[in-house]
Amino acid sequence: HPPLDAELSAFRKVVEDARTALEDIDSKIVQARELLENLLSARQQAQSRLDDTKFLLHPMRSIPNELLIEIFHHCIPKTYRFADPDVVDPQGAPWLLTRVCHRWRDLTISASQLW
Repeated sequence: HPPLDAELSAFRKVVEDARTALEDIDSKIVQARELLENLLSARQQAQSRLDDTKFLLHPMRSIPNELLIEIFHHCIPKTYRFADPDVVDPQGAPWLLTRVCHRWRDLTISASQLW
């Protein structure tokens, strides 16, 4: 049997209330997504500042160049100095040391005792 007029009015009210509720929920979802994007961006910036600062505070940066060169010297195989100069092992010291960072590259290249 078809709905009565009173039922139709109640059903229309339910539909209207549901549409209003959905619009409200959708609006809140948009706001939540914007807030999440802002929070993720702020987190990324904070993480970047943390990483940069930790890098600057790393103890390795405070080791004097002379000590690093001494350490590098102990990394070089004893047979390296007597090896054929035409045979180069780019995977071993001192070549390997030049690929760690700019500082190590500059130190290794400038330290004649390593070559």
